[in-house]
Amino acid sequence: MLDDMLDLQSSLAHRPTWQEIPAVKRALFDEPVPMEGIGPDAVYARFRSHILPYGNGNWHPRFFGWVQGQGTPLAMLAEMLAAGMNPHLAGFNQAPPLVERQVVGWLATLMGIPGAGGLLVTGGTAANTHALGVARFAAVRSRGGNVRDNGLQHWPDGPTTKPLVFYGSVETHGWARKAAEWLGLGDRAFRRAPVNADYQMDLAALRRMLEHDRAHGLDPFCVMGTAGTVNTGATDDLRAIAELCRDESLWFHVDGAFGALAALAPSVRAQVAGLEQADSIAFDLHKWGAMPFECACVLVRDETVNHETFRATATYLAETRRGVSAGGVYFADRGLDLTRGFKALKVWMQLQADGVAKLGRIIEQNVRQAHQFAEAVTAHPSLELLAPAPLNIVCFRYHAPALDEAGLNVLNEELLLRLQERGIAVPSSTRIGGRLALRLAHVNHRTTDEDMALVLSAVVEIGDELVAEQRDARS
Repeated sequence: MLDDMLDLQSSLAHRPTWQEIPAVKRALFDEPVPMEGIGPDAVYARFRSHILPYGNGNWHPRFFGWVQGQGTPLAMLAEMLAAGMNPHLAGFNQAPPLVERQVVGWLATLMGIPGAGGLLVTGGTAANTHALGVARFAAVRSRGGNVRDNGLQHWPDGPTTKPLVFYGSVETHGWARKAAEWLGLGDRAFRRAPVNADYQMDLAALRRMLEHDRAHGLDPFCVMGTAGTVNTGATDDLRAIAELCRDESLWFHVDGAFGALAALAPSVRAQVAGLEQADSIAFDLHKWGAMPFECACVLVRDETVNHETFRATATYLAETRRGVSAGGVYFADRGLDLTRGFKALKVWMQLQADGVAKLGRIIEQNVRQAHQFAEAVTAHPSLELLAPAPLNIVCFRYHAPALDEAGLNVLNEELLLRLQERGIAVPSSTRIGGRLALRLAHVNHRTTDEDMALVLSAVVEIGDELVAEQRDARS
């Protein structure tokens, strides 16, 4: 198994980026539950033939879909070590939670908020929802309430309170709606501010929304800035949002799913300036941190309020003066999960092996390659850039002058599918002002300049092919 996985990772450039699962192999996944075993050798043979070749391609140097990291061989082996130890990361008196506390401390320092509390979670949705839950707890407590006892319900013996509302731009990732629903706030509580021409939150509009909402009986408690929006990679003016939040006594949260890690790269760090003023930050290490899924981090500046949001007492988890329980359940008292795996080991090992500076150089390389790609798109007569590319996301399309917008959308969707199905590359897509864009989201540490050039030429070649097919069909 180790030999196969290491051989695979050394030969990725010579493999298709993605390939469809043949129907004959899909049939394996319709088999009934096995009442008798076939043995590990046979099972592994099935893995090699039916599963291993058919991932979504995110390990490949020409994978740019969504924002998915690639993982590293060392981190893969760290996952094996973590599974071999199989520690329970609620806490306890053992080395693994010390590793996670150290990693969280390192990350807090790198984000500019040393001493912040936090923990590792599954992904950006969990990290952001955690932070919003802490902000909700702090807001209700500051108003004399207790959201842990009473929730957000109106009890007969309690006061009538104003609806809590929070703010982000219309470019905010879909986690915010899920979080609003899950935390009992409801989607109506998520107030979406418009953006400017650079897809950053319009702060003048936000101020007007705050004034309007307060005048109409709503209770604002949090503003969320984004470091690297999901569609275009834009970063809100975090310094200005921080100042607004101080003026308005609001919690300032930053969704830095991938963009927060730009703070590690000297040449692009200025794009996320203001991150260090946040009350909470969420970001994914399985995006620009090159970790295997799953590994995200949430940081809360006030460690005490994070603890108070989640701490619980149970006799079966009581801390003792000595022995295994002497460490208590540190992380279970600071997050939703009691049972947790050893996510931190892969981060701890990779950072110590390579150093933060190397990760910063990879981030700078990705940004340089994305900017060069955007410049090549702008310079090519058959390609069109659909949004600014300030960081590492390029939204573009093949442009055929004879087609209207609906026709261009159809053409570019087919172009995307052929690019993927031929195993050349995997960008994803989005809509920019109703126009379908090929979306190249670059967090890939394996990508070379040659890979970027190949993708560009393939897009043009397939686009020309589609235009020729349409012309032939009309003639």
